[in-house]
Amino acid sequence: MTGLLADQVAVVTGAARGQGRSHALALAKEGASIIALDACAPIATVPYSLSTKADLETTAERISAAWISSALTRASARRLRPSR
Repeated sequence: MTGLLADQVAVVTGAARGQGRSHALALAKEGASIIALDACAPIATVPYSLSTKADLETTAERISAAWISSALTRASARRLRPSR
C-alpha cells in the first residue's frame, strides 16, 4: 500500500463509530495499519447509547475492505476509581 502513512501504525480510540471511525478510515486510506480501540459498553454518566462490539467490527470490516491490516479490541482508558 502506498500513501502518506504507508508503513506506519495508528492507534485510534473511540473507533467503533463517529469521529473515531472516520479518523480510522481516513488514516487507513493513507496507508496506515490501524489499531482500533473502543470500550463498547455503557457508561453510567452518559445518557445516550454508546458503541457496540458490532460497531467496532464494522469499522474493522471497512478498513479491511481497503486492504489495510487492522487489529481491534474492546478497551477503555477511563479511570474507573477516583484518585486518592
